[in-house]
Amino acid sequence: MPNRRPGRTSSALPTAGPQEGRRPDGAPIADLSSSSRAALPARFAVRTDDPPEHLFRRLLSAYLAGARTFEVVERPRISAATRQVVREFCRRTRHPEIVRSDGATLELTDLEPGGPEPIGERLQRLGETVLAFHRDAVESWDHLPFEGDGAWAQRDDEIDREAWYLERCLALNRRDGTGGGASAIGAWTVARSLERIADHAVTLGEIGPRLAERGANVGSLRELRQFHRQAMAHLEEVLRSPEGSRANDLLDVGEALLTGGHALSERLLPSVEDRSVSPATAAAIARALEAIRRTVAYTQDIAQAFLDHAPDSETPQARWTGAAPASTPKG
Repeated sequence: MPNRRPGRTSSALPTAGPQEGRRPDGAPIADLSSSSRAALPARFAVRTDDPPEHLFRRLLSAYLAGARTFEVVERPRISAATRQVVREFCRRTRHPEIVRSDGATLELTDLEPGGPEPIGERLQRLGETVLAFHRDAVESWDHLPFEGDGAWAQRDDEIDREAWYLERCLALNRRDGTGGGASAIGAWTVARSLERIADHAVTLGEIGPRLAERGANVGSLRELRQFHRQAMAHLEEVLRSPEGSRANDLLDVGEALLTGGHALSERLLPSVEDRSVSPATAAAIARALEAIRRTVAYTQDIAQAFLDHAPDSETPQARWTGAAPASTPKG
């Protein structure tokens, strides 16, 4: 499910910033080393008819690819709308800040360009955060909301920030020659999937009060909760097995959950036809079911990544993600 606000686009593991290795007029620069390319700014020319989300996505793509410096140019001068997009980009990512505002140009720099932090431990913490976020979202169905409408989206911003930073670290590792190959692709897939799973927690948090207000029957809510508990148990088990030893069994569990979710939707949704629930309630149930099904599908992607990029049986699992073994107490 795409983010409801300006956000990232789907892409493969990035390898370079949008304008690296090219002159401002687009002509290629020959024989640049990777370190020289990293020093070049990612440049973005903004036209007055560009939608704001286009600039956000371009900035984010450069960030994920490891760009250190960003230049945004708009003629005759930077507009208030462009400035707001740049500020939103700085808020929703780690470390980039505006260092120069000069009429038609905004310059951003990563003010903490030190070496990437350990990936495995951060992936583990991100997974725990996403699990807690999902469970909080469904538990909120039991009571009236006490926070504003944007509370779930704000929590999701924090998860996006961490997931995007992880993807950026992986790109920097690859470009600097300190990590890459299959293990990096696997870790990137996990981070991206957890980011998307968190998006679906936002849907569940926002839709819960509407289910209660519109009179969804107790049986429907009970079955939705049960399906969600099963999805969370599946995600938790997958995250506990990054070495891939149980991936095949867990993929089978996920397939069974997806089949069960399809059967559940066929059972719950036709009730609108006999007027046992209102059309609005049926729509809310459909959104909740789809959010849980998509969560299971992204969990399957994580399990597949662990299977595809598992280390050799005699090699510690830390070799591919830097993760500690599942039995190791958290620090």
